[in-house]
Amino acid sequence: MAYVRQVYQKAILIPMHHLDQLRRDYEIFEKSVSQTLAKGLLSEYRPKYNSAKAVYRERKQLIDNIDWNMLDVPPTGSSKVSCYI
Repeated sequence: MAYVRQVYQKAILIPMHHLDQLRRDYEIFEKSVSQTLAKGLLSEYRPKYNSAKAVYRERKQLIDNIDWNMLDVPPTGSSKVSCYI
């Protein structure tokens, strides 16, 4: 049980896709083990989860704005451009 709890607690700190579902699964796990312990642990990890969720949203916004079909080109106006030609 302790190992499963540890894995869940580490996983909900990682900014990633489907983090909400992972948190819900963790809540269900904790409540199935002990209601009183679950209340304390869930409240302890809620701010950390919210932080990971915010980081994921920021990263997703940055990644969504990338044009993945754009070709890589050297920067213009740089003295190093002539080295590439």
